[in-house]
Amino acid sequence: MKILSEFLGTLFLVLLGNGVVYSVSAKRMFANQSGKWSVITLGWGFAVMVGVIISNALGGSAHLNPAVSIFDAIASKSAFPLVYIPAQFLGAMVAQVILNFINWNHIKETDLATVRGAHATGPAFSAKEKGTIFNFSYELVGTLVLLGVILAFGKGSNALSTTGIGLSSLGPLPVTFLVMAIGMSLGSSTGYAINPARDLGPRLVYFAMEKLLLSNRKEEHVGANFEYSWIPVVAPSFAGVIIGLFALI
Repeated sequence: MKILSEFLGTLFLVLLGNGVVYSVSAKRMFANQSGKWSVITLGWGFAVMVGVIISNALGGSAHLNPAVSIFDAIASKSAFPLVYIPAQFLGAMVAQVILNFINWNHIKETDLATVRGAHATGPAFSAKEKGTIFNFSYELVGTLVLLGVILAFGKGSNALSTTGIGLSSLGPLPVTFLVMAIGMSLGSSTGYAINPARDLGPRLVYFAMEKLLLSNRKEEHVGANFEYSWIPVVAPSFAGVIIGLFALI
C-alpha cells in the first residue's frame, strides 16, 4: 500500500503541477495571460499539497520525490525508502500521459518548445552558454533548501512547541509554502525540478510522444533536451545524500 501511495501521490503531484504549466502556456488556454510565473509557483505548491494528502490517506510516507527517499534512506539507515523511487517515476509518467490526452487539441496547435516545457524543465542558460555549473548549483541549492527545511520541521520547537502543538499539526501546509517559496526565489532560472521523477519521467513521455505521435510535425521537433536532463536528476539526488548525511550528525 505504501508503494501504491507513492505512485498515486506522485501522479496527482505531476497531474496538477505540469497541468498548471499547460494552463498558462498552451495557445488557447484561458489562463495564458500575464503573471504566469506566480500562477506556476502557486500551482506547484498546491500540487505538492494534494499529492501529500493522497499519499497520507493511503498510509504512505508521502515522499513523492526520489531525493526525499534517498535522504530518508540515509537518515534512517534503511534501504527500504528506495523502493518508492520506481513508483514515483511511474506515477509521474502516467500523470503526463493523462495530461497529454486531455490537452491533445492544445498540443496540436501549440509550438513544441512550449509543449516540452509542460513536461520537463529547461535552463535559461544552456551548456553552450557556460551555464552548466550554475544550473547544477540552482537545482542543488533548491533541493538542499527543500530537504533541509523538511528536516528542520521535525526538530526542536517545530516538532513540539510548549503548547504541545508543532508544525506536524499543520499537515502538508508547511511543505506547500516551502515549495512555493523555492519556486518564487530560486526557480525561474532552471524551472526548479528539485525532483528527479517529476522531471525525467515526463521528459521520457515527451520524447516518445514527439517520435511516435507527432511525426507529422517533424520539422518542428525540439527533442527532449537529454543533454540537460542529467542535471535535474543528479543535483537533487546529491542533495538527498548531503542532507541524509547531515541528519546523522
